[in-house]
Amino acid sequence: MYPWLHLGPVTVSTYSLLFLCAFIVGGIVTYSEAKRQHRASEAILRVALGALIGGVIGAKLSMLIFLGPATFIKDLPYLWYSGQAWTGAFFGGYAGVLIVKRWNKIQYSTGDVFALALPLAQAIGRLGNLLGGDPFGLPSNLPWAITQYGVRRQPSALYEILLDLILFVIILRLRGKMPRPGDLFKLYIVGYCSVRFLVDFTRADPHILLGLTLVQVLYAFTVIAFGYQLMKSLRESWQ
Repeated sequence: MYPWLHLGPVTVSTYSLLFLCAFIVGGIVTYSEAKRQHRASEAILRVALGALIGGVIGAKLSMLIFLGPATFIKDLPYLWYSGQAWTGAFFGGYAGVLIVKRWNKIQYSTGDVFALALPLAQAIGRLGNLLGGDPFGLPSNLPWAITQYGVRRQPSALYEILLDLILFVIILRLRGKMPRPGDLFKLYIVGYCSVRFLVDFTRADPHILLGLTLVQVLYAFTVIAFGYQLMKSLRESWQ
């Protein structure tokens, strides 16, 4: 684990640095996709800002749930470089997009502009998690297990990095081939939530229902909802 980078007299959080890289790379890929789709407009910029602001707020506030109020308040001085929850960022960013689109009366689908950037940015962010020693995987004796604070554990972050990159390649191959606007983004949501659902079986997170974590419960409903919409669109295009 390499949670800190020491650059002369300056010490930088590895997680924060890669989180920033994820935002930069995600922004570049999103802009490239917006130009390719002829959607590089002020409206898309407002939607992107809504997603960013909603995502950051969601990532921080969701830690109230994942850490609990007492730990959240105790860790407030350190939340500028840690304490991000992708699940909170996911739902917060989605809510931010919906709010901006409603305020600006944007009727068309905008998700496909972001679909390619998201799994790539997530893979970079998870690299920050891996180097920083988070999240904790289940104890394991597998040859590829990693040591986290003296205990050999499943490299959950590494699993997600690899699966995120596979999802990135799938979306890259399918962009422009989906039957309707918005379908590529639905594919991303179904793909990522499925990835995270599987990876959570290797994480040492508490189980809340039927042996599932809170994230798995939330994402199971999300996969069902968006999977139904995606299958409906595909089925109608085949008729």
